[in-house]
Amino acid sequence: MKKMYWISLAYVVFGLVAGLLNHEVAYWTNFTGESAMSVVHPHAILLGGLVFLLLPLFMKSFAVEKQKSFQVFLWVYNIGLIITLGFMTARGISQLLVMPFPNFLDHMVGGLAGIGHIILTVGLGFLFHALIKSADERSDK
Repeated sequence: MKKMYWISLAYVVFGLVAGLLNHEVAYWTNFTGESAMSVVHPHAILLGGLVFLLLPLFMKSFAVEKQKSFQVFLWVYNIGLIITLGFMTARGISQLLVMPFPNFLDHMVGGLAGIGHIILTVGLGFLFHALIKSADERSDK
């Protein structure tokens, strides 16, 4: 359970640093447009910080961590979130510094961030499977 709090803290700190970086770089470069960096902050805090902050509630209520699919969820979800945040951050920084990617690279970065989102969704599927299985086992008792 403590591991979930540490993971949550890591994503919240990353989200706060991303928000600060977005604000400061935009301020110092007089950037006034929209950048992908502005959505890295809420993605990290909500999809990382909040999800892993709430997981101990399910662990306490349903003992969901005993399910094999929960362990798969931890790996798949974290990998997907790291990929998503990494490529969104890369695109956001290039936009803030007004150093646009070449067209093919821009599409590649967007596609890889999208693949990260898909991996996140698969991870959520494993979480729901673990939750449903835990709830079923609990109701059988």
